[in-house]
Amino acid sequence: MLHDVMAALRAGDTALALRTASDWAKAEPGSADAQLALAHAHNANGDNAAASKALEHGLALAPDRADLLTARGFLELANRNFDGARADLDAALAANPNQMSAYIAAAHLAFSRGDATEAERLISYARRIDDEHPHLLLLEAQLAELKGEEDRVLPLMSAAVQRAPNDALAQANLGLALLKRGHHAFAEQALRNALAKNTSAQMLRSALIGALIGQQNGEAALAEARTWVTESPESLPARWSLAQLAAQAGDAEATLDGCRAVLGKQPRHIPALSLEIQVLNATGGPSAVLERLDSYLQADPSWDELWRSRIDFTPTEALPELIDRWRVAAPEEPLALEAAALLAERDRRYEEADTLAINALALRPTLAEATLLRARLAQHLEPLAALARVDALIAEAPLDLQRRGLRGWRGLALHRSQRPDEALEAWRQMWTEGAQHGHPLPNPMPAGAAKPTEDGGEGWVLWGLPGSRVERVNGVLAYALPHRLMVDRWNSPRRFDGFNLLRVPADHAEAGHVAAWRQSLERFGMPAAEAIDAMPQWDAWTHATLHGTRLMVALRDPRDLLLNWMAWGSAAGIAFPGPSTAAAWLRVLLEQVLEAEAQ
Repeated sequence: MLHDVMAALRAGDTALALRTASDWAKAEPGSADAQLALAHAHNANGDNAAASKALEHGLALAPDRADLLTARGFLELANRNFDGARADLDAALAANPNQMSAYIAAAHLAFSRGDATEAERLISYARRIDDEHPHLLLLEAQLAELKGEEDRVLPLMSAAVQRAPNDALAQANLGLALLKRGHHAFAEQALRNALAKNTSAQMLRSALIGALIGQQNGEAALAEARTWVTESPESLPARWSLAQLAAQAGDAEATLDGCRAVLGKQPRHIPALSLEIQVLNATGGPSAVLERLDSYLQADPSWDELWRSRIDFTPTEALPELIDRWRVAAPEEPLALEAAALLAERDRRYEEADTLAINALALRPTLAEATLLRARLAQHLEPLAALARVDALIAEAPLDLQRRGLRGWRGLALHRSQRPDEALEAWRQMWTEGAQHGHPLPNPMPAGAAKPTEDGGEGWVLWGLPGSRVERVNGVLAYALPHRLMVDRWNSPRRFDGFNLLRVPADHAEAGHVAAWRQSLERFGMPAAEAIDAMPQWDAWTHATLHGTRLMVALRDPRDLLLNWMAWGSAAGIAFPGPSTAAAWLRVLLEQVLEAEAQ
């Protein structure tokens, strides 16, 4: 009977294995072998509780059976009960020093606690028993990766699969290793093999979806996510994966359903809330967003993310009442104090704004907006006093990101103090010291690289160079024309039509074209003729490809563009590359704007 159960498991027929083991356990209730087989079958079907119960029964019949102790050790390891796993595996090896599976489980346990030396010792013992055991080869691959012996990893995993082609663990490990190294097609096949052998290993579907996306096969990835949800309807990762892929496919209804399913299981799931808001705004406008946010606030009035999102969609004149409501609902919430401080600054109540910002930072020193607000207000002081305040803020700031932003204000304070060389150095430090933030310079492609079709585009394209403060234009239009302005390219997920900030070369298969642009708008129910497509990046290739669209550009004196970009960054998040490189890059784009205007 044990042979029949194990044969069914090797064939991937977990249902048959469970029926056979259950019948055997009923027929021979005093058989420890039957209980072990039943535990293996339950485990393969994803029922760890039933597997544990069978093992306890088996150990009651045969307390010193090394294979039973090892099986329980594996189960404890899967349940992250590391102390229990170690005790069982030590007992198994004491009972039978040649228990191969106990060495393998003990090595996994050693890896889990970061003890590579102990893992290597256990692997060496296991090697004496069977140096070609597939699970030992997987451990050898893991050890090789830790040692940096990259050229040994895939050969060892491939050897494990060759030794045990029906072993789900071997296939899964190979698939994950291939995915990590960018071999997406081979990873897909190995992961499908693993899922076919062990249908309960649903979390492998996330990796499989990653392999499909790596092959630019969004349709198959979406289908896989739907299968995952069907087979694991209670799985939050499955629901979230489906919501994201549906958004990329332009299926607003499925996206909203997925986001709400995720928020129903994990009410404070910020990415799901963000995606739901984005799609609701695209399909129903701000009123639909506000209605949804208000319903969430009724259920959870202390969640700061809801209030912050509510502020983003609230008309300017209604902000004071909204922020007052937030402060009543959460009097000690530092983000509410920060919002009140920003509102006071807007209304030129500077002393109140500074007091509120100080109180907010006392509760949460990492608040970026409150820190920058105090730096801005310092500019109302005498130059030396302003410099002293900014220097104090830099010294107190716990995050590099805060200190980085404050250096821009330090540069301004130095400039006001008639110390231009030091001001320039402060701005230079902002972009050259500490962790680097921002995207690399996009490559402005010429019009000659485009392959325009006859129909072209229509509507408007809105774009601003770094330093133009185009985000202010976006903000005004978001209130004035909320149903026409498309700002999804500035958020995530974005439309995948080839016209986002990060682009492929013009001759690449994924390069943007008019049909993809029109289809992406249609998915959001936006007529192309009415669209105002806010793009983080534009160039002559864009203009030629989307000929027929009208271009609206946020411009400034080129010298101001350069200085603003250096001092304050760019709305699109393009990192400042240094004055000379930035000036040359701006010149190329400004020349392309002039050429477009001349046309």
